Amino acid sequence: MMRRPGCLQLCTTALLVMGCSSAIRGTDGATAAKELITCPEPRAKAGQSVACPMNYLPVCAIHTDQRRSTQSNSCSACVNLDVIGYSEGQCP
Repeated sequence: MMRRPGCLQLCTTALLVMGCSSAIRGTDGATAAKELITCPEPRAKAGQSVACPMNYLPVCAIHTDQRRSTQSNSCSACVNLDVIGYSEGQCP
């Protein structure tokens, strides 16, 4: 008999799919330099469909050729196997 995944397993999976990070803020409220957040592994293989949330939390995706592109969220960025990571916020 197969067991249904518990909340902890589902929540952990959701964090891996969406990515998890936090910005560092100074005492004046300014955000520190944006760090590169690597896409979580393992990722879907080419041709596999992935369901990403529809939330808009823009990220700047960094591709293997160092090109940058703004994506709607970390999941949408990391679905592209050409993307190695992202930083929070839109690309400059």
